Amino acid sequence: MGISFENKTINIYREVHHQTKRIQESAESVVPDTDDDIGKLASVHTTVMLKSKDVTSRGVTVSGEATASLLYITEDQSKVSFVRLSKGFSLDYEIADIEADTVAQVDLSIVNCEARVVNPRKVSVTFELAGELSCCRQESLVTDTCLPQDSGEGLHARYESCELMLANAACEKTLSINEQFSFPSGKPCPSRLVAQDVDFIVADRQLIGTKLIVKGSAVISLCYLSDDVNYPVRTEFSTPFSQIIDIGEEGMDNCSINIALTSAYFEIINTISNDKALDCEIHAVIQLVTRRRRSISYVADVYSNRMPVSCSQQSCQFNMISGVQKLKLSCDERINVSEDCSDVLSAFVKVGGYSLEQGKLRAEADIDIVYRDANSLLSSVHRSLTMEGDGGRENMKICSVRLTDVYLRPDGQFIDGHISAEFECMVNDVVEFKKLSSVELDEEAAFDTDKYPTVTLVRVENESLWELAKTYHSSVEDIKAMNELDEDISGKLLLIPKAL
Repeated sequence: MGISFENKTINIYREVHHQTKRIQESAESVVPDTDDDIGKLASVHTTVMLKSKDVTSRGVTVSGEATASLLYITEDQSKVSFVRLSKGFSLDYEIADIEADTVAQVDLSIVNCEARVVNPRKVSVTFELAGELSCCRQESLVTDTCLPQDSGEGLHARYESCELMLANAACEKTLSINEQFSFPSGKPCPSRLVAQDVDFIVADRQLIGTKLIVKGSAVISLCYLSDDVNYPVRTEFSTPFSQIIDIGEEGMDNCSINIALTSAYFEIINTISNDKALDCEIHAVIQLVTRRRRSISYVADVYSNRMPVSCSQQSCQFNMISGVQKLKLSCDERINVSEDCSDVLSAFVKVGGYSLEQGKLRAEADIDIVYRDANSLLSSVHRSLTMEGDGGRENMKICSVRLTDVYLRPDGQFIDGHISAEFECMVNDVVEFKKLSSVELDEEAAFDTDKYPTVTLVRVENESLWELAKTYHSSVEDIKAMNELDEDISGKLLLIPKAL
């Protein structure tokens, strides 16, 4: 005879597929006729944009566009110029039996970009692109399981519980920013845009009812050329954003957000006062997963005092995602240059490869420096600096990284550098437990209960009360009622009453 459990269920989102895929794409370009020949590459600025995401019967196809702006010093070392290249790409994730309602979220990045001067009028780049795909699907989860009150048959159940952080919403929303910024009066007047990078910083997440309010800022890092100076100029602009997203659920203990750039348009314009301004239009998609802490109660074991019981066990595994934790790394280094450095003109720093293994955080910072040598000629140097430090807890995953401090000081044949970066991480623990999925009673092999003693005297060794009750056809409640017990029962003599 089968015993049916009484269950309570909730809807959750479970990750059903996770995969990181890498590809290489190459592109070539020639220097415009109006620009000077290439003397030496000074810096490479890259941007990646997410163009589309399609869930098909065969899997997920992601398309994007990678852009590289190659800043170079001209052959006569008198000024700088640039060449821009773009390359479209697609990532195909083959996933068997994917459901149409699967929510696919992707994080695109340019892992590496190798630039090469083919000749003074031609350059080529090779992009190494990575796409981390996460697919989740809504499903029903049993949160409370118990035996029916009228189950009878001398059945006894041992209940256990655990606390899980479960995803209760997975969705996305487009974000648009249209803004105009005035260039700082103390900086050279811009003439041509070399490159721009947009970094979205989320400062606050607040859930009111089913509406999630996301607040933050878009930081635009700009590199441009000026007719007033012969070196590249860097500047930053920041604008706040706020979005209301209906996630369809009430309650949230943490929320992970990834904002992917989908398109961006920048133009230097003249204002009515004849000043220079940056006109920008930015489009992005906010991809988010919210999680809520839930307590799960389940049947871990069952026995009957009247007949044999056979049980089937089910193994369950869940990821426990914590809130965001911040870690900081920094490094100091003396950078050797081939010519004496009289003045650092521009510095471009980005965090390249990073890893978090066995509690140790390690990152490579790529730095490109444009400087003026002792003969007032332009030159450049490229270095990779290593940052290392304590990575905190095990099972941490790096979500994002941003530079917080860059300091460079010329010192003859050296440039003293200090770089700091902040990493946002999340802890991903795995919780496993086993619960009963079915119970069968063998009525034809019922016990002869008259043969059992009414009370059995037992000296406890390493058994639990549950194990004693199960062995001697009793119950935990009856054992407790007949004996004066404290927490430690090992070595004690206990009276075990028969319970039917």
